[in-house]
Amino acid sequence: MNPTAAGLPFRQTVYQIMGFDRLNFVGDVTNAIPQNETCRIMGLSFESDGIRANGQLTIQVPNEQYLLEIDQQLRAVRGLVSFRKTN
Repeated sequence: MNPTAAGLPFRQTVYQIMGFDRLNFVGDVTNAIPQNETCRIMGLSFESDGIRANGQLTIQVPNEQYLLEIDQQLRAVRGLVSFRKTN
């Protein structure tokens, strides 16, 4: 059973993220996600080779509107090349 906030079911979304490796890149990605009682980071995994950073970010949100906001915030991260939702 999914956790709920104010009676609303959460949906889990996984992002595949690719960008240029730089100082604070992962921190900037996580800061693009509003963390409050309705939006949570559930998992985070990144690997880098000194040039590229590839990662997976799992979040829980109550509805699609939050995902639209997160998409906009991720597009603003310096060095982010691409991201896609895998579910």
